[in-house]
Amino acid sequence: ATAGHPHITMLGRLSVVLATLVCVAAQDPAQGWLGYAKGVSPNGLGQRITYIEAKWKVGSNPRVGGAFFSPWFGIETSDNLNLVQPVNPWTGDSWQIYNEYFQWEPEHNENSNAHTVQPGDILFGSVKFNEEKQSYTMVHKDLNDGWSVKTEIPVQKTQFGEYKNYTIAYFVFEKEWNCDQYPPDGEVTFYDIKVFYEKKLVTPTWTTGIVDDVCNNRANIINGTTIQITWDTK
Repeated sequence: ATAGHPHITMLGRLSVVLATLVCVAAQDPAQGWLGYAKGVSPNGLGQRITYIEAKWKVGSNPRVGGAFFSPWFGIETSDNLNLVQPVNPWTGDSWQIYNEYFQWEPEHNENSNAHTVQPGDILFGSVKFNEEKQSYTMVHKDLNDGWSVKTEIPVQKTQFGEYKNYTIAYFVFEKEWNCDQYPPDGEVTFYDIKVFYEKKLVTPTWTTGIVDDVCNNRANIINGTTIQITWDTK
């Protein structure tokens, strides 16, 4: 979810592109996702994510412009219908960061203010659960220039009036384009990953998957705190 479904929707001039980004699937993992990693608690599927953070480096500019895609990470409800995600899209001619929330039912998407970042910048993202308010606070920061944005997202209630439970962590590369329109680095590495379930730091049980098989885009679990997504550039 993002960088598309409306996930990672873009502003202004990309509004036409956005029309093509809406996924036809009913939930995540959604059409438009390429390689991804999924993490769940090793101590039971019902455990809530109370905090997650990660760092990664902004990729090189693609050799061929005009595409719209994004590496991102986020947390998802157990029904795969709500996604809270710090995103890092290439918007056709530059890299941006912002916070995004996508909800499948009823469909709703919202983005924070965006900021242009440079290739090689180190990014930090985090999502923290606020138990008293039943909300999550996202923080997205460029550690090179110091810019940051904070967004609070309330937890949606089910049709029975119960608060939903965010139990899944995702690390994703999203949106299909030509291979030469992706960064020539051929990889993005999320590192210093920390995931807290019920306020305890744990190593999630990680699995990998593919939705759209494009340019050999694959997620690889390097270790408990590092996930790398690789792709072909030709």
